[in-house]
Amino acid sequence: MIPVLLIVSILVFFMTRLIPGDPVYTILGMDADPQEAEAMRERLGLNDPLPLQYLNYMKNLARGDLGSSIKSQRPVMSEIKSRYPITLKLSILATIFSTTVGMLMGIVSAVNRSKFSDNLLMVISLVSVSAPIFFVGFLLMLLFSLKLGWLPSVGASSSLHYILPSIALGSSAVGMIARTTRSSMLDVLSQDYIRTSRSRGIKRHTIIYSHALKNALIPVITLIGLRFGSLLAGATLTETVFSINGLGRLLVQGVLDRDYPVVQGCVLILAATFITINTIVDVLYGVIDPRVKYE
Repeated sequence: MIPVLLIVSILVFFMTRLIPGDPVYTILGMDADPQEAEAMRERLGLNDPLPLQYLNYMKNLARGDLGSSIKSQRPVMSEIKSRYPITLKLSILATIFSTTVGMLMGIVSAVNRSKFSDNLLMVISLVSVSAPIFFVGFLLMLLFSLKLGWLPSVGASSSLHYILPSIALGSSAVGMIARTTRSSMLDVLSQDYIRTSRSRGIKRHTIIYSHALKNALIPVITLIGLRFGSLLAGATLTETVFSINGLGRLLVQGVLDRDYPVVQGCVLILAATFITINTIVDVLYGVIDPRVKYE
């Protein structure tokens, strides 16, 4: 985890400096006095060589200091603390939605292989993978907010506000999880011990959910962990569409404002979250399948 975060910090630090525009003129305006702009640039340390800027950044990071926003002058950590729980909650809810719906679709498709329900669900999964998040979000807002008036369309002030963004964000992962579950289930259902269980007269749902599904979970769990990173990245777009003041929206605004500390802090926190989730997934392998421990 530490080497990956170090590489991420290097990449994001130097890539933010490639963003066109000068953050000083973004704050002061294009008509700002050159001497005033130069004084601010000196005060912010932007005139120092890039290696020295990065060294100072890492020194502060080692103390848990992500710096201060160039635009608002507020500590980046306090900005992230107020917005991070919103993005994390949105991503977790989207993961729960995509995992539940995707696995159910995959199980039904595998059990009814080559039947109408299998073909229909695979078409739906293909559409869910292909549809952009912002397009799904606008459709959900149009139907459930404007037409039916059942759910709020913008903000995150209550639990109801999270329903549409979570569905929109998780929709793209539904198809991937469904296809992976189907493929893994079909492989397990063709094993000898499944045929033996059937010949012994064990109930169908017991074979599917107690025997087959448990042994088919490893690739599915792997995909869920990887897709969680995509959901964190997709939260940026989802929060913009639904006007949610989360970490993703803060990141977008930081890029627009050329606010280097904000962009660096947001990307680093998102990367740390993604790495942590994948570490948890690795640990879950041994919980789900004891053979992993022995190997």
